[in-house]
Amino acid sequence: MAGAVAAASSEQAACPIPGGLARGGNRPSGAGWPPRSAYLHIPFCHRRCFYCDFPVVPLGDRAGAEPGQPGSASIAHYLAQLLREIAASPPGPPLSTVYVGGGTPSLLAPQQLRQLLAALRHRFGIAPGAELSLELDPASFDEARLEGYLAAGITRVSLGVQSFDDAVLEQLGRRHRRADALQAAAWLRAAQGRGQLASWSLDLIQALPGQTLAAWRQQLRQAIALEPPHLSIYDLILEPGTVFERLERRGQLDLPEHDLAADLQECTVQELAAAGYGHYEVSNYARPGHASRHNRVYWSGAGW
Repeated sequence: MAGAVAAASSEQAACPIPGGLARGGNRPSGAGWPPRSAYLHIPFCHRRCFYCDFPVVPLGDRAGAEPGQPGSASIAHYLAQLLREIAASPPGPPLSTVYVGGGTPSLLAPQQLRQLLAALRHRFGIAPGAELSLELDPASFDEARLEGYLAAGITRVSLGVQSFDDAVLEQLGRRHRRADALQAAAWLRAAQGRGQLASWSLDLIQALPGQTLAAWRQQLRQAIALEPPHLSIYDLILEPGTVFERLERRGQLDLPEHDLAADLQECTVQELAAAGYGHYEVSNYARPGHASRHNRVYWSGAGW
């Protein structure tokens, strides 16, 4: 994976900033190269969730991109490095999919996102009808900020809800709460209804500590009631070095047994199928016409 590595400011205690432009993360031979897709990593978060081993730099709950906010200098410095990397990348065909992930990309100001997309458009071009996806965390944006992202060109949003249970969100180390997720979903649904947003997705995690089948079914039905065109359902994985992995090694994590984990997955497939979601990839479910084109790039082995 290509990636700009910027020198961190004192805010990150001299921790290197990971990430950058990933166009070249997969290099197939033949028709799959040069790539028509790009992934841009925004490695900043308010805090690191207890299950997360992604390359991120926590900036604190009050962080933001606006001048004077904690972390704003680091975000601006990283953005400058990423723009330089885009400018130095070899040209290729127009991009048909772009995915801006993290981290928490909604720490970027809309104008900063506009700069990134303009740089991609200048260097590679963006094909007509391209899918331009952005990850958002509830409580990290408001409706005005969302409007700014859509005006910058975003056509698809992935909303990182993970759970609708406040106690579970606390257990996961998440910053947002149920009310934040419901409000964010309402904004996205309204934007889609106005034709400003082509599609949006909602993320949940299953097989969490202490999770029961009845509680999980309730989570799924709450998600379905919000009418997202796409759902991503991820099994909890204990990655080395995470808070959860350390708790599990000490015997302090009540994970579902294998039979219950299998029942949770069966419940997921049945509930989503009954609601009209097709299971098109390991963790992803979509209503007709809303499968993520960028996800399919990864699974097809095409270049990006």
